[in-house]
Amino acid sequence: MEQEMCIPVNHDDFIHDVAYNFYGTRLATCGSDKCIKIWDWNKQTGQWILNESFTAHDSSVIRLSWAHPEFGQVLASCSLDRTLKIWMEVDPIAKNESSRWTSTIVRPHSAAVHCIAFAPEYTNLTIATACSDGKVTFYSPNDPVKLDNWMTMGIIEFAPGVSTDSDGPLCLSWCKSRFAAPHMIAIGGSKENCIRVYKEKQPNTYVEVLELDRYDSAVLDVDWAPSMGRSYHLIATACSDGHIRIYKFWSHPSMSKAALSDSIFIREGDQLDYSDSGDAAATKVNGLRHLSTGEDDEDEDDEEEDDEDDDDEDDEDSDVDEDSDVSDEDDEDDSDDGNRSNAGSSVSPHARARRMGKSRGLKSAQHVLKAFEPHSELVGDLVVEPLMPVRRVRWNSTGTLLVSSSDDGVARMWKATVNGTWREVAAITAEKSPADL
Repeated sequence: MEQEMCIPVNHDDFIHDVAYNFYGTRLATCGSDKCIKIWDWNKQTGQWILNESFTAHDSSVIRLSWAHPEFGQVLASCSLDRTLKIWMEVDPIAKNESSRWTSTIVRPHSAAVHCIAFAPEYTNLTIATACSDGKVTFYSPNDPVKLDNWMTMGIIEFAPGVSTDSDGPLCLSWCKSRFAAPHMIAIGGSKENCIRVYKEKQPNTYVEVLELDRYDSAVLDVDWAPSMGRSYHLIATACSDGHIRIYKFWSHPSMSKAALSDSIFIREGDQLDYSDSGDAAATKVNGLRHLSTGEDDEDEDDEEEDDEDDDDEDDEDSDVDEDSDVSDEDDEDDSDDGNRSNAGSSVSPHARARRMGKSRGLKSAQHVLKAFEPHSELVGDLVVEPLMPVRRVRWNSTGTLLVSSSDDGVARMWKATVNGTWREVAAITAEKSPADL
């Protein structure tokens, strides 16, 4: 079912960004008219009601970003006037203000600010800014309640050297998984024409993890998909050549296709084969193939029975040895030596191999952890027809649907088929009829 709704935003110039809050009940728009407009959803009428409209910057407002609601109604905006502002909703009567929204300027930048994004709520109240001077700066407030004083928490030199506004914008997107490395972020830029992943190695210190790819065209946007329990990350990029590229990214051995729980079958120094085999999820190691089809449970039961038999045999041997004690000390020593040798020989070959396998498994697991390197794979190269720059890409809340917007004014939806092929499933535009698409 298709449903269209027109919102008369009434901006006097181009609209650059539209941002929903966490619950999707509040909408913020900005444009080249230097204004920001806040809209609230009315459930009774099914319409968007204008909450506030105010002049926010001295130049075009480029991006908006909502903070998580646990920090209050907090909105960030950036502009070509080289400023970042944090807006808070207050009671105008109690605060004696003429507007519901009050702002705080976060340290003027040396270049135009093209992209901003609040960090996921499970970390802290942190915002990242990407400027056309090739730098990404991180800020956090001293007081998370007043939000009147923001401090610099780290800087990434994405494009070293002298960069200007003419070098093009930077774009960024945070990793939204709370189980991945802390504070991972993907950054793309027009000057370098590449996408890199960074992580916070130490407080306020970010290091490069991996360069996903390098292109012959400018990178205009990047978005990191919610993980939703997947064993890999999904990252989408939008470029000026009309291509949308989707990558799988593995950041940790636990996300690798080779499960460490199967490392008992891996010897130290073995080479892992990451080939997929469908639902069997097979892992090949030097010709040895272990299929996770339920055989593990049977092997474990057999091993437990062997252990019980070994324990019974050891108990019987000890009883016989106690009854055959002699008074001579030399004979006792000889008998003790014999008992130890008999006890050692009573262990079944299967149990001894299993114990050796556990030791080798621990060593091999440590070897896999040490040898693992973050890596990525291009799984989708989507082309917009006709060819034109793709400005934005955004994932849905589950990371299964990708939406893109390009210079033809069309928003396209992309989804993966059962065999992993990405294809266009819908197209939406406000200026053309569906028959013209």
